[in-house]
Amino acid sequence: MICARWWMGILAVLSFSIAGADEAVLTVLHSNDVYGQLTRRDGQGGMAARVQIMRDLSQTGVVVVLDAGDALSPDPLSRFDGGATMVAAMRRAGVGALAVGNHDLSLGWEMLAARQAEAGFPFLAANLSRRDGRAPPLPGHVLLQAGDLKVGVLGVLAPGQGERIDPKIMEGLALTDPVRAADISARALREEGAACVIALVHMTETEALSFARRVADVDLVVAGGFDGLDRPDRVPGLVRLLNQTAVVTTPRYGLFLGRVDLRVRIDEDGRARVVGVSSEHIPIDASVAEDLETARMIADMERRYERVAGQRIGRIMAETVEAQGTIVAGLMRRHTRSEVGIVNQGGLVRVPPGQGLQVRDVDRFIRFDSHIANMTLTGEQLKAIAARSQRAGRPEARLIFVGFDPKEGAVNGRPVQNDERYRVATVGFLADGGDGYVEFRQGAGVAHTGISVRSLVVAALQDTSVALVIDDFSGRDHRGVWRANWGVEGAFNRNYIDGTTRAYRAERERVSFLSGETSVAWNASMVGVLAHARSRHLYLFENRVAFGQVGATFGDLDKSQDQVDADVTYSYRAPNWLANPFVSAGYSTAIASTDGQRPKLARGSTGFQKRFGGTLSARLGARAQRDFSADQSDLGVELGLDLRRSLGARGRLHSRMRSFLGLTDRRVVSLENYNTLNFPLAGSLSLAIRQNNFVYRVNKIRDVPMDGVAVRWDL
Repeated sequence: MICARWWMGILAVLSFSIAGADEAVLTVLHSNDVYGQLTRRDGQGGMAARVQIMRDLSQTGVVVVLDAGDALSPDPLSRFDGGATMVAAMRRAGVGALAVGNHDLSLGWEMLAARQAEAGFPFLAANLSRRDGRAPPLPGHVLLQAGDLKVGVLGVLAPGQGERIDPKIMEGLALTDPVRAADISARALREEGAACVIALVHMTETEALSFARRVADVDLVVAGGFDGLDRPDRVPGLVRLLNQTAVVTTPRYGLFLGRVDLRVRIDEDGRARVVGVSSEHIPIDASVAEDLETARMIADMERRYERVAGQRIGRIMAETVEAQGTIVAGLMRRHTRSEVGIVNQGGLVRVPPGQGLQVRDVDRFIRFDSHIANMTLTGEQLKAIAARSQRAGRPEARLIFVGFDPKEGAVNGRPVQNDERYRVATVGFLADGGDGYVEFRQGAGVAHTGISVRSLVVAALQDTSVALVIDDFSGRDHRGVWRANWGVEGAFNRNYIDGTTRAYRAERERVSFLSGETSVAWNASMVGVLAHARSRHLYLFENRVAFGQVGATFGDLDKSQDQVDADVTYSYRAPNWLANPFVSAGYSTAIASTDGQRPKLARGSTGFQKRFGGTLSARLGARAQRDFSADQSDLGVELGLDLRRSLGARGRLHSRMRSFLGLTDRRVVSLENYNTLNFPLAGSLSLAIRQNNFVYRVNKIRDVPMDGVAVRWDL
């Protein structure tokens, strides 16, 4: 039975509607964000009760029944039959129009077309257009007859709602300015004789209020899509704006039915205008009887769903939706043997932790049964995705990462390299650029597996003894990764050495970076890098071989020169330390001898290194070296700085400095500075400008005292 106070309200409407021949009262019963909720939720709501109260109220006055979107989805029970039972219930309730929301559109056009054919009322979207100029997929407005009144109804979505829909569904479509589309529809409805115009909108609260202020010739805005609609105590029943436009909405899940009474006055010239508005939320509680036909339809569908979804399965041992999402992303990563797993929070609803689940619970947990997609993303793209997630205003648009730590800037404990490629598993919605994550669409080797996320989770929970624990999925993938690159360079060179350098060389101090003469030269070099990264461990081998000819002028290249350098480094990323420890060993020499001598320098160092931001790294350690050609050993302190900076599409800058301070009686001091500007030309071809500086000082060579500082620079 409907409680007595609602009957009193109905009688008041009746008496008010006949109060004067020049006035009428139009009752608007409205809903939004029902989310496909067919059954009662914690004893409230349920479509059978809603249908009963709407049918009863429709018999007592001039009534239109409207919905502002997200009626058909994403509740698993409603999605089970593609919203067919929900549409049948809405038709029985006498719904006059539905403005589609993002969750309605997410059913797909084939399913939506089937529901439209069954509904008997239009699905509206005035600002949804085709990019190729063909007729829109949905009508923008409809003129309803309510008693003696003609009521115009239009529907619009905010353009941002398109980001919440699978991009494949929105392919070839665009959401245009809702205000402009509404103005066009309102004008057309007035020309058709509409006494009042109602706009059904699906957008955020801020967007809806802005829409209501700007739109012309609209008497009432029924809104859906607000954030926080699951808190009934915070949902406004009516907002009246200065332009006299009224905005109403209702709490989520159909727990209340919205009611608005519009007092419409008919002027002497026959024109109608709204002169009064009142609004209330009618709670759908246990006192509201159920419509038996609707209850029968829902019960029949529940039995069919139960046969599929009633199977008992295991448990998920995680408290928050973020932790439960970590398990899902970890399952996807493990199943596809990817380095990184990514899911969006908006695709998940928390399930009871630690309790035995049924398949129906997984249907609710995974709100949209998207498939798994694999792709390769660069480190730069991963960072851009993480930054977009951090900026997301809606919690549902934020991402959950497994294998990639945005704060550390590491994949499985390894620092992310901008140009390195990583294998990523994600959901099809994101892979297609959903929620505005366009970087996924730039991924390489995209493969849509066809494996649904729900089926993967159900398979992992295949029996009641299984418990999915977050620690089993949030850990790092400890498989090692090999990286290698190499390059070939050709150059013209201007080299300068000072007199002190020549004096050092005369005493057979064969330091490789002080080689050459004041001259011009051509040279070629081959550079190779081989690295193996495993969790926090990095093993690096670097090798450089250079050779060329030198002379006083380019017409007098009579001498050959060459240089060989090789370094091996091991480093460990220590998360709780201020810097990371390293150990390295290296060797420098030349293939050909000069004046009967060949430089041979072996070195080893250990210490700590630290990265500052993404561009600068520093190294400090102890170093021992042995100069075999000079038959001398040195022990001291090594300091290194490495700066790498992108210049965007124009190129990049790399500056490296290595210094050594000897603590033995020779008092060796050395400084090596390598600077490179690299400009891309075409493909893998680039132009590099290098300017290098070398400073070296030693107080004695083979017990021979030395003065001055040896200097070399080249361009």
